[in-house]
Amino acid sequence: MFFPVVLAIPTKILSSNFNTFCLLLVAGLATASSARKHGKTRLKETETLKKIASMVNRSLELNTVLVSTLEEIMNSLGMDAGIFRLRRIPENSPRAVCRGFSTDTAAILEDEKSVQPQSTPLIASDVSQWNDSSLAKALLKEGIRFFAMFPLMSGNRILGSLSLASRTAKNITESQKEFIDALSEILGVAIINSQLRDQANKLSEDLIALQEVNKIISQSFNLEDIIQRIVVEGKRLAKTSQCHLFLLDDQNQCLTGSASTQTENLDIRTVRIHFSDASTAITALVERKVIAIEDIPRDEKTKSVLMETLGWRAAIFAPLLTKEQAIGVLVCSDDSRERKFTNEEILRAETLAHQAAIALENARLFQIISRSQKDWEITFDAMQDCVSVHDTTGKVIRANVALARRLSTIPQKVIGRYCSEFYHPEGSVAGQCCHANSLKPEALFVEEVALPAMGGVFQISVSPRFDKNNRLVGSIHVAKDISNERQLQQQLIQSEKLSAIGELIAGIAHELNNPLTGVMGYSQLLQMREDLDDRVKENLFKINNLALRCQKIVQNLLSFARKQKPERTLSDINDILEKTVDLRSFQFQVNNVEISQELDRSLPKTIADAQQLQQVFLNVMTNAEQAMLEAHGKGHLTIRTKTNAQESHITVEIADDGPGIPESRLTRIFDPFFTTKEVGKGTGLGLSLSYGMIKEHGGNIYARSRLGEGSTFVIELPIISRLETENGPAPALMPQSLQFENLVRDKRILVVDDEKYILDFFVEVFLSFPMKVDTASDGRAAMKKMQVFDYDLIITDFKMPQMSGRDLFDWIRKNQPQLARRIIFVTGDTVSPETRSFFENNNSRYLAKPFKIEEVKEAIQQTLNAG
Repeated sequence: MFFPVVLAIPTKILSSNFNTFCLLLVAGLATASSARKHGKTRLKETETLKKIASMVNRSLELNTVLVSTLEEIMNSLGMDAGIFRLRRIPENSPRAVCRGFSTDTAAILEDEKSVQPQSTPLIASDVSQWNDSSLAKALLKEGIRFFAMFPLMSGNRILGSLSLASRTAKNITESQKEFIDALSEILGVAIINSQLRDQANKLSEDLIALQEVNKIISQSFNLEDIIQRIVVEGKRLAKTSQCHLFLLDDQNQCLTGSASTQTENLDIRTVRIHFSDASTAITALVERKVIAIEDIPRDEKTKSVLMETLGWRAAIFAPLLTKEQAIGVLVCSDDSRERKFTNEEILRAETLAHQAAIALENARLFQIISRSQKDWEITFDAMQDCVSVHDTTGKVIRANVALARRLSTIPQKVIGRYCSEFYHPEGSVAGQCCHANSLKPEALFVEEVALPAMGGVFQISVSPRFDKNNRLVGSIHVAKDISNERQLQQQLIQSEKLSAIGELIAGIAHELNNPLTGVMGYSQLLQMREDLDDRVKENLFKINNLALRCQKIVQNLLSFARKQKPERTLSDINDILEKTVDLRSFQFQVNNVEISQELDRSLPKTIADAQQLQQVFLNVMTNAEQAMLEAHGKGHLTIRTKTNAQESHITVEIADDGPGIPESRLTRIFDPFFTTKEVGKGTGLGLSLSYGMIKEHGGNIYARSRLGEGSTFVIELPIISRLETENGPAPALMPQSLQFENLVRDKRILVVDDEKYILDFFVEVFLSFPMKVDTASDGRAAMKKMQVFDYDLIITDFKMPQMSGRDLFDWIRKNQPQLARRIIFVTGDTVSPETRSFFENNNSRYLAKPFKIEEVKEAIQQTLNAG
């Protein structure tokens, strides 16, 4: 047996005492082999291991070791071909050492994508029985029958592989496996030692370079610290009494004092040497060379006063030079009159100046980079979008404040987490995110996902991140909150749906109002007959009332579904609530939902958009109805109105006896897209839209609820009464005391409508009065009759084929203007903004279909009196 316990010896010990390690390993192998039957074979293997170990100990050249080892192994095991392939190798070492394989087969074995080394041996005793891979085909082409691949290991780390092949079928014995395992361990140590040697050599060179620089200046990038260290080191190295540093000031065309070891009676920052001065410092700067002056008063004649003030008697002027320019001058000064500078001192000053220039330039660049980085960080953290930078595994290495705020933490605590922890789409598999999709050159992945952990719907853009060598090093995630955009999109879709519904209902309403006009009109005419008994009149009364009910339903539908411009007028909240209840009355009735209305009849009016409030009330009532039905199949809905104690607000309460709302959801029910309903039963926008509408009115909406005790939605609206009356057309005025019969006596009236039964109805109504009634089926027929007869009053339908009532009005205003104020329009759609606008602008009277006979008489009386 071999003794793998030897492998537990630390690498450091193996590196320094490798010979001892190899001898121990070989001795153990020799002892174990003596207990085997095949002693000669094991002895040969032991001798081979000893030879390889000795070779490794003598030479650190990895290539030599690998070449010789491969030959020894092939000879020892009787192999025809072999290859060492290293996965991670020291610099300047071979990637592979090959013997016996063809170029094509060797290329396949060297390719890690084609053949991946495993931690366990791969042995094929008969390659012909192997899988149909490119390697198997290449081996068979060469006549290879046996193939094996063994890992080269160092601990748990795979360093490479050893592949052996034979043209005859073979079986690897346990003894041979142990031999190869021991050999792999020896080579693993050799590879590791070679890597350590290369690293040590490189580190040694780097340390020497750093030591040379750090003899004078530390690695500080603080400019003030560096310039102070420069003058201190200059004084020490040049062995002068003082040292001063002057830096170039291009703007003021001078050298400006920056630092000095002389602190008494001198503020070096106030000293300036101008380019125009005949100074040795300027000469050294311009000529880019070191100048040593041993008697400054004699040589610096024009600056003797300055030099005398500074106390300089002798000095070394060493320019600070970079590749591009000179940036200053280092002055090592002495107060001795006849100071002799040695070449070593001058060289030290020159070297220090050179290193100082590099240090100062690096510090300047560092400051620029620091400012840029700070600006970048400020910009990065100021971004409202959530931004994170990831490595190739998806781990966060940088996150901005917006992302941290979304996660209710700080950026430092986001670092180290994985993208799947917070960019995890709702309903997706745990750990799934789009990071992997971006790890391709020039790949940009964009998707929209709901992220509950971050509280919204986000558009996530993921792009690959490259280093300066254009190597892929990770990805960048940008998450933009598009909840508002999605909400607006849903609102737009909803608005378009309502618009389509409004157009549909408007057409239906017009079609319904026409026959309703006939039903109501003829039922009233029949009630006026004296030859009918009371039972028939009672039935006719019921028919009339049912027609009125249909009229109310149609008007409510028109009011809710018709697309209108937001319009705030003086509104009656009680009236809006009652109309809303009427709109749902049938549904409430069939679903066994009882309605209790506790309305304050003294409630003041307030300026509001009645259509928006009706939508809010309908949303709340519908939600309450659905909750009650899901809970117990029926319900009781209570609607209350009141004013607060200060009478500044109107309070509307809509209470149900449903299941209630959990406290954890009360704060979220007004969030966009939040819904507890099944897919297809709600968009999650109803209460969100309601919240926005009430806030636009300056009001408030909230809910009170306990589980099992129902919910109460409270809507508070400010009382605003700037408008005392509503502006608009006057569709109906109170009857006057004049006798209708006397008013219409001998009058000629023209009735225009495309429905014959409505024309017949008007004729029937006016039959008992002393007046002449003509009819026309459209505007063109009416226009022809008006050219023949003079009429006192025109009653015309507003919407007709060929020529509408509006077109007829325009013709009358142009051709018979005296009749323009004696026109009564009949319309089935008073909710349409276009229709209402026309009536308001022209101050026109109109009859809303269906109408009562009394309303017709009142409209005629008002128009004739006004005319």
